[in-house]
Amino acid sequence: MEPERYEAEIFEPEKKKKNEEYYLEPEPPRRRRRWPWFVLGGCVMLCCLCLVVPLVFLSVGGVAFSAMIAGSEVTERGTEQIDVTGDALAFTVQNDVGDVTIETGAEGAIVVDYVKRAYSISRGEARDRLNDVVIRLEETAEGEVSLTVESPSSRFSLVHIDSVDLVISVPPDTVYDLVASVDVGSLRIGNDVQVSHVDAQVDVGSIALHSTLSEDLTDSRLRVDVGEVSLDLPEDAYLRVEGFTDVGDISVDPALDVSGVDHRQEVTNERWTGTFGSGEGTAPLLEITIDVGEIRINAQ
Repeated sequence: MEPERYEAEIFEPEKKKKNEEYYLEPEPPRRRRRWPWFVLGGCVMLCCLCLVVPLVFLSVGGVAFSAMIAGSEVTERGTEQIDVTGDALAFTVQNDVGDVTIETGAEGAIVVDYVKRAYSISRGEARDRLNDVVIRLEETAEGEVSLTVESPSSRFSLVHIDSVDLVISVPPDTVYDLVASVDVGSLRIGNDVQVSHVDAQVDVGSIALHSTLSEDLTDSRLRVDVGEVSLDLPEDAYLRVEGFTDVGDISVDPALDVSGVDHRQEVTNERWTGTFGSGEGTAPLLEITIDVGEIRINAQ
């Protein structure tokens, strides 16, 4: 006996007629929830406001405070002088912050023209800071002169840096054994200043020598931590130069007569050695060292 068979009834979705054709009616789209995006956008905007608003107030306040400090600048100009004699002189210069320029002047005296600048929140306080700075020019021993900028109090204000610029005029017929130190600023030795030995150090700034090395030059040294060294050499110069940079370039004017060149470059540092000109005996050595910066040797 065969089992009974049941035919399954097939239910189809309701069809609607359109233009004599039947089609399935689509389900209505689900509505997306948008409130999480509004919450996220609000949080981002709030974070931006929390960062931007304080920066705006700090910037405006910093500009206003800087203008107030700049308006409380006090400047003083003056001159120091000392009589000197002889054909050779040991000269020491020390300055914390400011530019130092050495140039030729009148016979028989070293003359120092200085400009002192101090800043504070009031002119009275800036004046007190300025009065703390002493320019001391004195003969420390026979044939030795020292120029020192002494500042017992802190030289740094909240915005600006107190400074002393020095322009030093020296007798033109004297040969100098020069020792110079500048923390922040520039050291420039002008034409016609005859230097037989130089030991100069600038922490942040520059050193520039313009045809100042005498014929009887002895081994010398120039060092800058961050900045540059510029050396102008005359045609008859005879010396050996060793230049070193940790980060920076060394450039030499091709117009100069140079021999025995050894030039090495690595990823960041550079080394250059060579002898300029010709002469009798061993050429005096000028060592130039820079941590970060450039060395430029030019023809006069």
